[in-house]
Amino acid sequence: MKRLVHPLACACVLGCLAATNLAATNFETSNLAASCSNATPSAAQDGAAPAKPASEATAATKLTAWPKPADKEVLLVEIEKLCKASTEEMERTARESLAAAGASAVPFLLDRYGKERADGARDRLLDVATSSTDASMTRLLAARFEDKNQPVRAFALWRAAAFPDPELKAPAEKAWAKVQKLGEKADANERYAAALCCASAGSTAGFEALLEAAGAKWDKKKRELRAALEGARAKEASTWALARVKPDDRKATVAALRLLAGCGVKEDAGAIKGLLDNEDNSIRVAAINALRGMVDGEGPLEDISAFEAIETARKWKGRI
Repeated sequence: MKRLVHPLACACVLGCLAATNLAATNFETSNLAASCSNATPSAAQDGAAPAKPASEATAATKLTAWPKPADKEVLLVEIEKLCKASTEEMERTARESLAAAGASAVPFLLDRYGKERADGARDRLLDVATSSTDASMTRLLAARFEDKNQPVRAFALWRAAAFPDPELKAPAEKAWAKVQKLGEKADANERYAAALCCASAGSTAGFEALLEAAGAKWDKKKRELRAALEGARAKEASTWALARVKPDDRKATVAALRLLAGCGVKEDAGAIKGLLDNEDNSIRVAAINALRGMVDGEGPLEDISAFEAIETARKWKGRI
């Protein structure tokens, strides 16, 4: 069988395989209870400062059309092999060929992903589609925000959110408006993905959904939330999150402070200074982490003791 090769092929197949061997921890679709971690280091790592996408692309390097595959028929066969993989070898060779195809494989992977119903196959398609997309493709992913297949819309929104791009603000807000119009009939994963993408593009349109996620799903979503919220860091977002801080409501306050860590601005730091003396350690730690993001652009401290929190809070009170 002819082997696929494309100018945008990954430089090292082994590196591509490592990227596609993803833990199911972040993204969810209606038929996939688990999720895929980002294949690129665009999301803030736990305990690390939020980082720009490693493959950050300028407007000049954004793709305006998907590259054509070297051989479309061979590509479709490899996607079929990936979906039907009955052995590890069959899956491995399919992944290698699709990794070599690079960006040219993405639209075909998405088409199949939207139609595939077998969970295992969907997992594999999601893995490869995730590792095959990067910051240069945000405008092309945006075209899929209105795809006829809900899983594709959700994936495109979620994946594009990993690469902050202000040009996606309008299409992301449009996607959010459509989801909101559906009310309770809206798919929860698409709603979250639309909100995430809005934030990444610099909009507060979906902040209510992100506040919910920051409260109920923080452990699973914190990396992608922090990455997306960096795109919305501005006075408007900071004011929105500050208004949700309610010292007499621990859960609401902690969730709002988590948002502030990602989108709050330095000039608003004084507004949460009083929370550094809160007797609830979870609020104190959340306030510290909010200040780290707002003032220093640093990621959160994880699992610090009450004593460490008190000492760190004391230092912060001396700074603001």
